[in-house]
Amino acid sequence: MRRNRLMAFSTFLLALILGANACGDLTRDNPVDPVVNGGQTLRDQLLGAWSRIDDEKNEIYSFTTDGRIELRDFSSPTGGTVDRNATYPQTRVRVFAGTYTLVGNLLTIFFTQAQSNDPDDATKVPSAQKIVEIGIRRATLTFVESDGTRFYTSLQ
Repeated sequence: MRRNRLMAFSTFLLALILGANACGDLTRDNPVDPVVNGGQTLRDQLLGAWSRIDDEKNEIYSFTTDGRIELRDFSSPTGGTVDRNATYPQTRVRVFAGTYTLVGNLLTIFFTQAQSNDPDDATKVPSAQKIVEIGIRRATLTFVESDGTRFYTSLQ
């Protein structure tokens, strides 16, 4: 009887060890995991500046601890190469400022101010709030929007 219990316990222990090893890598780097990177929350990781440079856009989002956001949108009025350090008329810079909230992995942005370094630019504050699903994996912020997925690189 005792030998049967010992055998059953040994079998259970072996199954437990094999099952734990089959789980694979237990690191927490899921982009929508609420706590990753050494205990940081998704909100903690979002803080700071994020850059995007591709054929579609050239922009920087900045997020602060007090819920403020700034978007700097860089473009070339002539359609040429964008130089973020150049001034108008070589580079047009539109700046949108406002607030943001993050609930789970849903980021809601509400811009309240808009300005441009182009004196003839009639930049207006967007009339609707922007809601995007986000994920952060290592140094990449991902925006999943209704018209596509966009990737931003951390400037920290």
